[in-house]
Amino acid sequence: MRQPYRIEAIALHQVGVFADLELRFPSIATLEEDAVKAEIHLFTGPNGCGKSTLLYALAEIFEGFDNGGLIQRRFRGADSGVDFIFAERAGHYGILKPDSGSDGVLANPFGHYLPRWDRKEQNQFFGYGITSDEHLCNYKQIVKLFNSNKAHIQSRFSYAAFAYSGQRTVGDVKLAAIQQIENSPFEGALSFDGSTRPKVLLQWIANNRAQSALAKQDGDTTEATAYDLALSRITTFVKDICDLDLEFRLERAPLAVAARLNGENIRFDGLPDGLKSIVTWVADLSLRLEAIPWQVDQDIFAQPIILFLDEVDIHLHPKWQRRILPAIQRLLPSAQVFVSTHSPFVVGSVEDAWVYVLPEPHGGPTSGVVEAIPSGAGKSYRLILEEVFGLSGEFDVETEALFSDFYQLREQFLKAPTDPDALRAAALALARRGEEATLIVSRELRQIARVTGREVSLA
Repeated sequence: MRQPYRIEAIALHQVGVFADLELRFPSIATLEEDAVKAEIHLFTGPNGCGKSTLLYALAEIFEGFDNGGLIQRRFRGADSGVDFIFAERAGHYGILKPDSGSDGVLANPFGHYLPRWDRKEQNQFFGYGITSDEHLCNYKQIVKLFNSNKAHIQSRFSYAAFAYSGQRTVGDVKLAAIQQIENSPFEGALSFDGSTRPKVLLQWIANNRAQSALAKQDGDTTEATAYDLALSRITTFVKDICDLDLEFRLERAPLAVAARLNGENIRFDGLPDGLKSIVTWVADLSLRLEAIPWQVDQDIFAQPIILFLDEVDIHLHPKWQRRILPAIQRLLPSAQVFVSTHSPFVVGSVEDAWVYVLPEPHGGPTSGVVEAIPSGAGKSYRLILEEVFGLSGEFDVETEALFSDFYQLREQFLKAPTDPDALRAAALALARRGEEATLIVSRELRQIARVTGREVSLA
């Protein structure tokens, strides 16, 4: 069944590296018949092509424009704006012009002005008029005012939107007591790097473990199972991707949440970076889904959501990169998911998905229409590298060895970004091998700089 709450199209005007860029998001064939897997859209392309900008623009559809969203920092002038279609209704947000009231453009309470989608001209994305998406406006207002302590008397939600990056933020946090979580499930939900909240996350795990234990003590196995459900789905998700047995434990003295990995007790700070990244965002999403009063009473993971994931594969081994999207498709069967990635293993891992290859800026803003192409499931990685990433051929043995050394140093630097000299030397050694190796190394160094805040230059 096709979900009614989905983004159908977006166009960016004078935003980031885009002069005028348009994308349309077709539903996958499976959803036309039966909603058994998430609808996934993959953005890829060289560094600087605007993948993150596009995700920020999509996420901003669900933010109040007065919240200082990430996309505003990438507006280039007075004509910057974004058109979109969500739930079959058109909308627009951008910088309001002083004379907007005189040319038929209506400003709504959120500081947006809204256009008309001209369905008579299917190839024309523009055409401004007076229109309003009541559901979306109500969503923004309710999210802004949501009070977790009064959830039982507030509006119920038919959909929700969330955004995460691949940062690894979960760690050991001291807990004072088993206590009610008062944070809104929409707090920072679209901030990407700030979406995960370690203290709230560990408090939620502690509460669920404690409530499950109390229910079992009272002989109420049904209630105990309900409290264990979200955590068990997370551990199943981890097992599907990492082939690791993860268990969340509540220790009494001192009061703390601990992890048990393949039968061994381990501190959260000691979890592998890739596992930490996965646990951080999927557990945070779970606690948010559990706290939202949904309009339809059903499995929280089957609720209609829109999910934005920015480079969640950054800390993952290729084996895990191949598994993460299929696992997401199973966990969130009613979700529409937008993912940015540099990995051919991610692109080639999933069927019934769409890939969008963003053009390289080439020194100036880009324009045009980016077409959706079928995902790479069933294709070889060599073919995906050539078709999607524009890379062909294979490296010689010596170059592969240099890449192996470089990637080992990259992982060490991501964990402790203190001394870049060894990483720079390995990058320079690869750059001397040729143009293709230089392109790959330069891309990796930019990605490292984005994650660590430390620039490692080939110069």
